[in-house]
Amino acid sequence: MEGRQGGNRMNVDAGYLSDESDFYGDETTKQELEARVLSLDVRQWWERRTPTLMELAEANVKNQKVNKSVKLYNPYEGKVDSRQLSESIEEFVRRLPPATTFVTFDVQWIWIANPYRKAMKEADRDAGSHMKEAPPDERADKEGFEVIAKGLLAELTSKRLELEKKNPGKAKGTITKLLKADQDRIVKEILATAKTLHVTCGKWMLFRDSEYVNDTWAVVARATANDELGIGAKVAPDDGQNKMRLICVYTKDFTDMEDVSRVVHKMRELGLVENQIWYKCDAFTHLNLDSKNPYGIKASLYGSKDVLDSKPGKNAEKKPDGFFYNKKKDHGDWRSVELE
Repeated sequence: MEGRQGGNRMNVDAGYLSDESDFYGDETTKQELEARVLSLDVRQWWERRTPTLMELAEANVKNQKVNKSVKLYNPYEGKVDSRQLSESIEEFVRRLPPATTFVTFDVQWIWIANPYRKAMKEADRDAGSHMKEAPPDERADKEGFEVIAKGLLAELTSKRLELEKKNPGKAKGTITKLLKADQDRIVKEILATAKTLHVTCGKWMLFRDSEYVNDTWAVVARATANDELGIGAKVAPDDGQNKMRLICVYTKDFTDMEDVSRVVHKMRELGLVENQIWYKCDAFTHLNLDSKNPYGIKASLYGSKDVLDSKPGKNAEKKPDGFFYNKKKDHGDWRSVELE
């Protein structure tokens, strides 16, 4: 069989390299390679070879004993923006990779729930609404909390106006100092109300460049699905504006320092915490208390450095007044990273 190329005839069956080609090396090299082939014990090589990471992962999955008595839950079942119980983690992160998944009407966050935690199903939310935070405790009274808390914030605003009238011409910083006692009291009352009405979820917040967000999210998603972190997690998809993406790792109760501590220690163990990160309660998010809120309230409750200084999952130092972590000083500028 013959063919033509550039007008020159060539033997197609002979291949592209002749026996005289030096592609395989010189004569000495070829002899060494042939000797290695003849001496290779294939069976021994297979027995001694180191398996690849993918092979190890597949073997672990096959060897896992499935406890069929364990009931799994998914409050996001049927939601296109969330992991489904029928999906493996690999399938889920391939379907919704945060680096390249664009924000749409149906996908404003990408979610995963801890399937071992019984949570209120999100199917009863109003049509057209979107999940903003993790599914709360079934006893949570979010509406009641907001009514009381907004009343407390209105009181704080009135206190400020009263001080400004009594101290005309005083600098803003002076007024803030005079307001400090009332501000602390009202923040404590807001947090106490959240606890009483079971609005207690909160989250550790990670920020990742879009170039690395897929890898970080895959670690968070797998650990959440394996009941190693908290009650759920979410990641921001591509909105076309922010290169930095927010990942939230949720815990069930911001006052449960043993659990809050356990989760951030596990995050560090997984290589997720390198620098200071911050913890924010959902109660503050419901009240739109971000880093630039007009009340001067610090939007985060805890910093990872202080919590990580304590033992994982063990009485993370007493919190004065029942809520705030007992820290000597702030580490870093929390205002520079608080986006929610």
